[in-house]
Amino acid sequence: MSTAPAMATTNQNSTQGPASGNGEASGLNSEIQLVSSLAKLQELERKIHELRGFMPQGLLEPLVPIANPDKVSLGNPIAETPRILRASLDEAARARVADVQQFQSLWRDPELTSVWAHVESRIQEANGQLLQPTGKWDRDYDVLLEELARNEKSKIDEHQRVDEEAERTKAQSTEDEWKNVLERFVQRDMPGVRVIKGQDETSLAVALVRAGVVFQVKGVPSPGSPISDWEVSSQIAGRSPTKLEDAILGCVGSRPRKWDLAFLLDMISSYADIKQTPCVKCNRLTDNGAQLPTLRRPQANQQSLNGPARVYTFDALHFGCV
Repeated sequence: MSTAPAMATTNQNSTQGPASGNGEASGLNSEIQLVSSLAKLQELERKIHELRGFMPQGLLEPLVPIANPDKVSLGNPIAETPRILRASLDEAARARVADVQQFQSLWRDPELTSVWAHVESRIQEANGQLLQPTGKWDRDYDVLLEELARNEKSKIDEHQRVDEEAERTKAQSTEDEWKNVLERFVQRDMPGVRVIKGQDETSLAVALVRAGVVFQVKGVPSPGSPISDWEVSSQIAGRSPTKLEDAILGCVGSRPRKWDLAFLLDMISSYADIKQTPCVKCNRLTDNGAQLPTLRRPQANQQSLNGPARVYTFDALHFGCV
């Protein structure tokens, strides 16, 4: 392990255990926040060692092949003219300035602002006496941070799975729950979206007026459940689905929560303005292949409506922008 700067290691030592109020005051109130801050401090230390070599080695690197022909390489050849040498020196200087600016940006990172505040508070508690560091890092905190992030994601995924299973069980336990979902959706009166109940008990059609497409939705029963899934198609007598309809159907068919009619209706409705909605990634309506953004990704935070009912919102994406 490399030797850590005094301030960085002081912070490391002072955050090994729970801080008595100072951690919470400075925002260092969770293990993942602490590890993230320590990982950035390690990165700062690494960059400090790099900066030490910038003067004069980094700035004078183009002169090395001239002074020592044995150091000539494809990446650092001898400058053939004074103009080429000047351009190489200018480029080396710009690269070094960019490295310094990157270091300054990391130093002023908002997360590290709370770290510096925490260190200052500990120094004040010690009547201005600097805490003595050990001089070495005990862990590679970037590796530890990745491990914590994976564990946190696993917990979140498991929590979401349990919540979704409870929602699914509740929705499928009531035979006419889907009708309540449909009624709430119709009452929202979304622009450009029309819903027509089908002849079958669990079928309906969703027309996207502005997009010029109509989708048929049919509930699929299973043993012990009135409806376990919702199938979507665009079969219209006398014609085949368009390329746009096929693209939308492919995305809708791969959706999560296939038992959730509210999710499905909101997802289909997100295509109502597909010919006017740009991709959230590239901010363009069509990609290089002149294709519309037909992918839909559910946003993390969903709004609540009418108590437990939710309104799902989606981001539009091109296939190549995922």
